[in-house]
Amino acid sequence: MTRAPRAPNPTIFGSDQDRTASSPIIRRAVAEIRKRFAGLQAEVLAVFRGIRVLGANDALDAARTVYALGPQEAAAVSLALQQALDRWLLDGRAAADVFWWSAYEDDAARLGTAQTVANLSKLSSSYAAARRLEEVVFSQPYRTRVAVAQVRSLDHWTGLAAGAKSELSQIIGRAVVDGKNPRAVEKELVERLGVRRSDAFRYAQTDIPGTLREAKWAEADHAEEAMGLRMGLLWTSALIATTRPWHASRAGKVYTTTEVRKFYGERGNRYGCFCGQTECLIGEDGKPMLSDALKSTLAKSRQRWVLEHGPK
Repeated sequence: MTRAPRAPNPTIFGSDQDRTASSPIIRRAVAEIRKRFAGLQAEVLAVFRGIRVLGANDALDAARTVYALGPQEAAAVSLALQQALDRWLLDGRAAADVFWWSAYEDDAARLGTAQTVANLSKLSSSYAAARRLEEVVFSQPYRTRVAVAQVRSLDHWTGLAAGAKSELSQIIGRAVVDGKNPRAVEKELVERLGVRRSDAFRYAQTDIPGTLREAKWAEADHAEEAMGLRMGLLWTSALIATTRPWHASRAGKVYTTTEVRKFYGERGNRYGCFCGQTECLIGEDGKPMLSDALKSTLAKSRQRWVLEHGPK
């Protein structure tokens, strides 16, 4: 008796360190964040150095610095800080860009969609005949998802800029009231901007893989709903030292898109996660169509992570 040909294994993208394969996009984003914060820091320090210093108040305390900062000067400093933050954190990168971060959202969504289209085209001849990457990225649902992601990011960066403005204004205000040494104030300003820059790095490491994953889930849902394919998501964990045990424990298991979305909506699971999900077909018996060799490979990788990085 001739056996029906076995469905091919899904294509697993990325590496053990980055199962979304989004690291190149993250590196570009981090480089731009670094450049923008360098420009912001230089401008913030220039604003502070523009405040006139009258000298030490010998009558009260020789160690106290007296700043010439009346109400009008304070308003000018506040405006200059706001303009600096707007210029470096909120302005577009080019005239064609609504917002400088939008390009990274676009890249992440397109990469995730391309991964899913390529994978499903290999797994299903009916999908390959009916679906093309260009069709997906020009569709209204895709454009709407990207727009939602871009609005979410704009809200984040607007909030970050507002928080930074408040913190920088407080540092300068306290320095003027307390007569703090200018060099100490500059150090405090630099340190606070460094904290905000680290926050921005963490956001890039969360938002870019997250946008990529969301694009994959949406295309998997379309394949199931519009084409009748029985779909599952094969979890591929990023098996690195910082991977959380409850993320690593999912490696090699198959979930629905609903289950995966629920997971990322809980316990801060979406933050700093480099795990991926790969579409796989579900057979008539309700089991994922995966080869024993692939299941063994994923199980061994998970066991190796447990030995090297698991709870002791």
